[in-house]
Amino acid sequence: MLFTQATTYFVFDKYRSSSKLINTFTGHSDDVWSIDYSTFDDSQFICSGSSDKTVRVWDVDNNKQIQSFNGHSSDVYYVKFSSYHYHNHHQN
Repeated sequence: MLFTQATTYFVFDKYRSSSKLINTFTGHSDDVWSIDYSTFDDSQFICSGSSDKTVRVWDVDNNKQIQSFNGHSSDVYYVKFSSYHYHNHHQN
């Protein structure tokens, strides 16, 4: 389960009764509007769109930002990982 508060992400395991905090992701300088989660080659990723006009991608396992896409002309209200690369990469 993901929660945002201004520019920080809090990731909780909603299937545990204790709702233990798993990770915190920081990096945006303004409100976060959208988050998506994906797995690829046994790795976990989160991407986010923000009022700071950037899209950022984090490696969940290492708790590190691995990419920032800058230069959007306005707030980024929606982000979504594409399944295209995954399906093409895993075809015989």
